[in-house]
Amino acid sequence: MKKQHLFSLLVMVVLLAAGSLHAQTGEVKATIPFDFTAGNMSLAAGEYSITSMSDAGRILSVAGASSKGLVGSHAAEKMEAPAKTMLVFHRYGNRYFLYQIWVEGNNRGRELPRTPSEKELASNGRPTLVAVLAYK
Repeated sequence: MKKQHLFSLLVMVVLLAAGSLHAQTGEVKATIPFDFTAGNMSLAAGEYSITSMSDAGRILSVAGASSKGLVGSHAAEKMEAPAKTMLVFHRYGNRYFLYQIWVEGNNRGRELPRTPSEKELASNGRPTLVAVLAYK
């Protein structure tokens, strides 16, 4: 009986966490001043909207004026919630890769896995982190 009760409680906690994560990420918009890569998409500088497409936020829609696509992501967490909504990029020379999405006031965000081309660039050096302010 105790195991069944504990299991039910665990399921409720997981469902609540998944729902709150979706609500935290929702839709984020930003003007990105450089060309960048998100997942396997190469995107031009411009205005973008990033939206959670699944309850847990695992699938993100990245949409701009001339391109749109889906990318996978996983959960990321900080000890302190950021004071501003932002997109964080890895920069290697003049190449930028979307790395994380953070929403103001939430210590849980989304992180995109490294692509094979980013892994290759990372093998030659550490990335510089570049933050672009965004809004909900």
